[in-house]
Amino acid sequence: MSNGRAFRRQLANTLGALDGARIPGGCEHCDAYQTVSPVSAGIWNIDVHHDAGCPWLTAVEARR
Repeated sequence: MSNGRAFRRQLANTLGALDGARIPGGCEHCDAYQTVSPVSAGIWNIDVHHDAGCPWLTAVEARR
């Protein structure tokens, strides 16, 4: 097995186990949490869910 395949298998085992879990952290300005969800084979999305009053998120959205 190539190193790339071994890495992808390890990544799948690690991130796959987190599917749907709420992981604390992700923002030093609020009590955020993160979720991991699969997008397609070998690709995951990590979302940071900020508090409604997060000052960092408010500043980012104001620049849009």
